[in-house]
Amino acid sequence: MIKYRLRNKKTEEIIDLAQAGLREAIEAIVEQYYPMVIKISSKYYGNWAEHEDIIQNGLVGLLKAIFYYQKGKSSFTSFAWRSIEAEIKSFLTYLNRMKNKVLTNAISMDSLFLDDESEEPGYVMSAEVQEKSTPFEVYLVESFLEEAKRILTDLEYNVLKMRIERYTYNEIAEKLNIKWKAVDNTYQKVKKKLRPLLERYRMIQSLILVK
Repeated sequence: MIKYRLRNKKTEEIIDLAQAGLREAIEAIVEQYYPMVIKISSKYYGNWAEHEDIIQNGLVGLLKAIFYYQKGKSSFTSFAWRSIEAEIKSFLTYLNRMKNKVLTNAISMDSLFLDDESEEPGYVMSAEVQEKSTPFEVYLVESFLEEAKRILTDLEYNVLKMRIERYTYNEIAEKLNIKWKAVDNTYQKVKKKLRPLLERYRMIQSLILVK
């Protein structure tokens, strides 16, 4: 019923609803612009990249365009085109950099910040789960961290990275020469600041995985 009502709305009206978190609106935009993703993806090729992976990242670019589009600066179509191309190029650059490396530090969007009650990091994947991670999944987390770096202070980002690398609060306090409580306070600020971004990336992941 919601999808039917969306058909009578202009694209920018649907984008407003998508940016407000209406999943059906996001899916409607994805459906409308999916041929564009296919068209752009067909221009790119990498010996170490499956075509399906390139399409997936084109969809990431489209979804980011939905979330970050601002009216008045350009048409959504041109903004989406640039976003899709940029995401595909970024993914291929990432794969080229990582093609001779083992993804030993793979982490999951779904497992980020699950250690609210424990000092031990709870969002680094076990070796068994790491083996199941795809380059796309790892890239998505790295993309999240790149955006997080622009949001956080240097101290906050350093604490986040060290938690990802399995450092305890005590070890972080010692290495950064701050008190244990300062580590805890900083990490709580990190989680609060990144919660909207994390929810957005989890939304992207869930939409991509059902395509």
